[in-house]
Amino acid sequence: MLIKFPGVTHRRHSIKTLKSGDEWQARAFRGKTEIGEVVTTSTDESAILIVKRQLDETAARQRAMRGADGFPTVDEVRAALPHLKFNRAQEAMLAAHVEAPNHVLTATQLAEAAGYGDYVVANSQYGQLGRALAEELDWEPPMRKDGNPIWTLTLATDADGSAREEGEEVSGHWRWKLRPEIVSAMASQ
Repeated sequence: MLIKFPGVTHRRHSIKTLKSGDEWQARAFRGKTEIGEVVTTSTDESAILIVKRQLDETAARQRAMRGADGFPTVDEVRAALPHLKFNRAQEAMLAAHVEAPNHVLTATQLAEAAGYGDYVVANSQYGQLGRALAEELDWEPPMRKDGNPIWTLTLATDADGSAREEGEEVSGHWRWKLRPEIVSAMASQ
């Protein structure tokens, strides 16, 4: 006889258990996607503990593969994207950013892609998308001087950052360069 039990949550995954005879089985899911192998043990607690350990080990391996700035890999981004809920404006901005020459757009151009007349609203929408992705990736973006995260840095970096770092004066609108990991992940969707 198979008896299913409600799952527990760990690392944005649900771990579902069931009892079959004298054995307990557990498996992680992200949404409806099965993650890892089915674990079979004599107790539900031990099955859940093993699955949690597997999720933690996977997360540690992924973090170890991240680049110098700690940003998640293309594979992590690719796995995270289906779990995001884009509104039409966010989808339009991201699509325009992917298609832009060198994947660089100003905030004003992002606003225009979404049909906004003002870049302030576009910044807010793109920042919300960046926050959702950062949370899905378990990644902390750099902070402003006031201690608040710059969520847009999850999606893009300062296209003129190296010039600014070298002390050059950069005139004109702020330019965002879509992260290459986002570009590659979007291309394979």
